[in-house]
This record gives sequence, C-alpha cells and structure tokens, in this order.
Amino acid sequence: MTILPYSLGEQVTAMRRDWPDFRASLRGFRQERALWIGHVTPQFQCYRLEIEYNLGMVIQGPNVRVTSPQLSRLPGNQEGSLPHVYNVGEDPTLCLFDPDAEEWSGWMLISQTIVPWAIDWLACYEWWLMTGVWHGGGRHRGTPSIRTILETSR
Repeated sequence: MTILPYSLGEQVTAMRRDWPDFRASLRGFRQERALWIGHVTPQFQCYRLEIEYNLGMVIQGPNVRVTSPQLSRLPGNQEGSLPHVYNVGEDPTLCLFDPDAEEWSGWMLISQTIVPWAIDWLACYEWWLMTGVWHGGGRHRGTPSIRTILETSR
C-alpha cells in the first residue's frame, strides 16, 4: 500500500492549528492551490510572508515570498546581492532546502518544516545584512549537490 502525500486540506488544517495567525485562501478553478499569508518576527524585523502550494509542488516544495518589507540587497557582496533565493532579479522566493537532496516533500507538513525554515532563513538574512556573511549554510548557486557528487564519483 502506498501512502499518499498530505492532501491540500490536511496542509491547510495543520497550518491553521500550528500558525493560527496565517490566513489561507484556496485558489484555482477547483481550489487546487493554497495561499497562506502571515507575519513572523525572527529577531528584529516583522516580515509578511506568502506561502503558495499545490499538489503539483509535492517534490519541489512551496514558493515562499517576503512581501513586506522588501528584501534588501548588498551589491558586490561575495555571497551575491541577495543570497539563497530563486529569481533574484525580480520576484525572489526563498531557498529553504535543497530539492536535489530531497530535503522536503509533500509527505511533510508545511507548518512544521517550511514556516520554521523561513523564520530561520530570515534570521540568517538579518545577520547577513549586518555582517555581509551568510551563516545559514546551504549550497550556493553553482555548487554541485550531494546527489551530483555521489553520482559522478561512481
């Protein structure tokens, strides 16, 4: 018997339980997409997050955006002007895990993984703004994933 990933309804219920200040709206023709909006304060600043998820994202994971305040950039920084995001040029989404290393899947609850990871990312971001050094770990753009290293060493 195959265990299915968490349904959208189960993800919404868990978010409501674990993060009651986040508001969910279901979108799409058949309400197949959830969008949560809520505020978190990792250390110094309060941030408004948008978390978008549908069952087509079971492997790649939800898209997480900071909608307020706008993320600052440090041009010329050795880590990049805004490290550990996708779409750095326009509408950045947070890089919270390595999809190549299968660190997240739809068999995990967003409320217990993605939201805490976003808070951790924001804490690292605040320190990066102060120090210019990213202390959050992770794989930098252009660095091969563990899966790639293992596959090429065979």
